[in-house]
Amino acid sequence: MVLDSELIARLWEFLGESDLNTTTTAIVRRRLEEDFGIDLTDRKKFIREQVDLYLQNQFENAEEQQQQQQNEDDQTAKIKSEETDGSDSDDEEEEHERAKNKKATSKKRIRSKGVNSEGKRRGGGFNKVSRLSPQLRELLGVPEMARTEVVKQMWVYIREKNLQDPVNKKNIICDEPLHALFGVESIDMFQMNKALSKHILPLDSDEVKSTEKEKPRKHEREDPDEAKGKEKRQKGFLAPLQLSDALVKFLGTGENELTRAVVIKRMWDYIKENNLQDPADKRKVICDEKLKELFEVETFHGFTVTKLLAAHFLKS
Repeated sequence: MVLDSELIARLWEFLGESDLNTTTTAIVRRRLEEDFGIDLTDRKKFIREQVDLYLQNQFENAEEQQQQQQNEDDQTAKIKSEETDGSDSDDEEEEHERAKNKKATSKKRIRSKGVNSEGKRRGGGFNKVSRLSPQLRELLGVPEMARTEVVKQMWVYIREKNLQDPVNKKNIICDEPLHALFGVESIDMFQMNKALSKHILPLDSDEVKSTEKEKPRKHEREDPDEAKGKEKRQKGFLAPLQLSDALVKFLGTGENELTRAVVIKRMWDYIKENNLQDPADKRKVICDEKLKELFEVETFHGFTVTKLLAAHFLKS
């Protein structure tokens, strides 16, 4: 069995040598399937999440390099200023102004990349432009943007507003615009990428509207027996389930319907990220306050997590 860590390592390696203008999630999944000789059809969401994390990491590294370059430029300007000892005040002011303009240009480049150029706007792969939901459009100020740019702009906004939790930088404290977007008071940085997905829509809005209009007429023509068959096919382990209010609060993404598999995966992600496994026995989970509130137990064995979650999957 292939471990998640092996999939992630190969995914990052593949993306590092790929053209993000043409590479898509489907291409990544097929490449992983070829490399490991397994079917990853049921891991599409996992792969999408890992791609988002890779893109986010790339943005953060680029931002750090930009900040480092800015610090070096400031240091150079300071040394030159000390050497002139005030005799070349005009040159010092010019150097300072040049540094300011460079910083402003860099910020502007981050905001405008992928939007100003028609060629880039119509790019493919991860840089393919998508239509934004009204809520996301309100926050970013544009109707269309590539998914990669959405992630970048979200982090620009979060850092400008200083919304990262000082105690845990992975946790984002939602201000009023972010609360309107996600419907929660705070959100984990990994969960934010998932929550953004429902706000990034296909670019051809007319096609989407047309499909939505056609659906009622299609349902009217459906045979009752056929409808029952479809209803049956929607049931099972991969069908979205209604979540309890307590579980919605715990997950913190505002989603009230998820598949059982996704909920279990997120639960284990939370357990591992917060180091809640007993060091003496990794099968045992020591509950923090959030888990205690959800499950009303102090500890539990990992294999019982599905039983504990059962009460939080509601019948629709």
